[in-house]
Amino acid sequence: MGSLLVKNVSYSYHNQFQTVHALNGVSAWFEPGKMYAVTGASGSGKTTFLSLLAGLDVPECGSIEWEGASTAAMDRDRYRRESTSVIYQNFNLFQHLTVLENAAYPLYMREMPKKEADAVAREKLLTVGLKEGQFNRLPNMLSGGEQQRVAIARALASGSKIILADEPTGNLDSENGKNIVEILKRLAHEENCCVVIVTHDHNTAGEADVVLKMRDGRLDA
Repeated sequence: MGSLLVKNVSYSYHNQFQTVHALNGVSAWFEPGKMYAVTGASGSGKTTFLSLLAGLDVPECGSIEWEGASTAAMDRDRYRRESTSVIYQNFNLFQHLTVLENAAYPLYMREMPKKEADAVAREKLLTVGLKEGQFNRLPNMLSGGEQQRVAIARALASGSKIILADEPTGNLDSENGKNIVEILKRLAHEENCCVVIVTHDHNTAGEADVVLKMRDGRLDA
């Protein structure tokens, strides 16, 4: 499986009053089988960096390449649908769908038969430690830690090999946060995923195989 390569990437936000240089010549190499942590102060460029890795936009300068193909040249909708999943701090679950339906949603979007999609989702929900009795509940009937597990199961069900997590423990207590980090580590080490976490938490960063620090739009190892 290929690597995620970031080559001299720059990105700015523009409005009528000012230009904000969010990223300035960032380069990095992310391999499968490892968990990476990107740390840094608020406003340092971490979230912008994650959104570019996810293919939500493309760099103004430089390139991001997955398996040798630039995100600027590929079908980014397909890239987001099939190759990468983002796990958000606020979970981003559909409150009107059950736990099972949330986990299976990426497969429904690919028009996989419902029975088959639900079977994959069940397996992934069990993998992250949820119980069968929770599968038909709505998200707001679960704890924060359990909702984050559903979000991770959804990423697993999608089959994505790039897992991007934006402050995945930010809304959780220390015990649930530790459990989520352990799941993400297993995704990297046992499922051979490329896991990239943006975090302010030093304990979370300390669990990563590689820690990168973002400062003023630049990335330091």
